[in-house]
Amino acid sequence: MKLIQKIKDKKQQLIRFLFGSFSATALMFVFQACYGMPQNPVPPDEDVVIMGTITDMATGQPVEGLSVIIPELGIDATTDSTGVFCSNVNGAEHPNQVQLLVNDVDGTENGRYETLDTNFTYDDLLTPFELQVRPHRGK
Repeated sequence: MKLIQKIKDKKQQLIRFLFGSFSATALMFVFQACYGMPQNPVPPDEDVVIMGTITDMATGQPVEGLSVIIPELGIDATTDSTGVFCSNVNGAEHPNQVQLLVNDVDGTENGRYETLDTNFTYDDLLTPFELQVRPHRGK
């Protein structure tokens, strides 16, 4: 009788061990599926292109002649006739948060626009993005 009880106990221990192992493994897969594996999107010492398009909020048309400054990355670019600006930066060292300033530097040549001051994460800048500026109201 004791031998049968020992076999049942061992069987129960084995089932608990297997169930616990499978549960822990499943938990790890769920965590990875939800949160992913950390990845560095830019290999060290490679240049990346920061590129965006600026359009008029009222008309949706591209705006030429706007200065785009990202001080933390040393970017000082100007939009072209298609509203696009781009600049190369080294991907190795960068802050997580950056400030992006847009100023109208060509005067009234293509209309006047309000200054835009906004913050981005560095990772948000790694894919081309679009910003809208408001036409300047007043004198």
